[in-house]
Amino acid sequence: MPKRVAVEIERSLRERLASGEWASAGGLPSERELAARYGVARNTVRKAVEALVREGKVSRQVGRGTLLPREPSPMEQLLRSVTGISPADLMAVRRMLEPEAAALAASQATRAHLEAIAEAHRLGCESREAARFEQWDTEFHERIFAATRNELLLGIERLLSMIRHQNAWIDLKRESFGEEQRRRYCDSHEQILKALRGRDAVEAERAMRLHLEETEAALFGRR
Repeated sequence: MPKRVAVEIERSLRERLASGEWASAGGLPSERELAARYGVARNTVRKAVEALVREGKVSRQVGRGTLLPREPSPMEQLLRSVTGISPADLMAVRRMLEPEAAALAASQATRAHLEAIAEAHRLGCESREAARFEQWDTEFHERIFAATRNELLLGIERLLSMIRHQNAWIDLKRESFGEEQRRRYCDSHEQILKALRGRDAVEAERAMRLHLEETEAALFGRR
């Protein structure tokens, strides 16, 4: 009998969830309340709720009770949508965006910005290990975006940086990494930094574009 009652309560809970009865509350009433409403023992209600938990209809959190699935925020949806972006797609977007960002940084960077970019360049060039170099390479590019003093551009760069930390990009970068390639990256960064320090927007754009073309050739074997 208790098992059959639990099945009937499960069906009732499922229908009430589908109707949106508890949507505004964000979760089900406590087991004690449900047991009182259905006139059964708490163990019977627990069995019904456990079936819904297994299906993912609800979740249990200690101290918070039985909760309905939360709708992801627009930002969470965006982050989920970029999971799995291919390195080739990432590179295509970088080639469109970063040269223009470098040009803007040439005119907008403060002395502190330029010092920060120079620091990332120096530490990257001192790094012989692939993961360490990638860390400062990423930082070098992010600091250039920060130097544009444009919060939207910086936000876009942080999104690109998140994608760069996905396994597909990291594996590809490590496969192409070597001492000769490290030196080429450092030389390219030096040219970008020189243009930024000279406040030469045209040269900064050109140097960044050439650097990204070189990076694409190293990663994908094409020019």
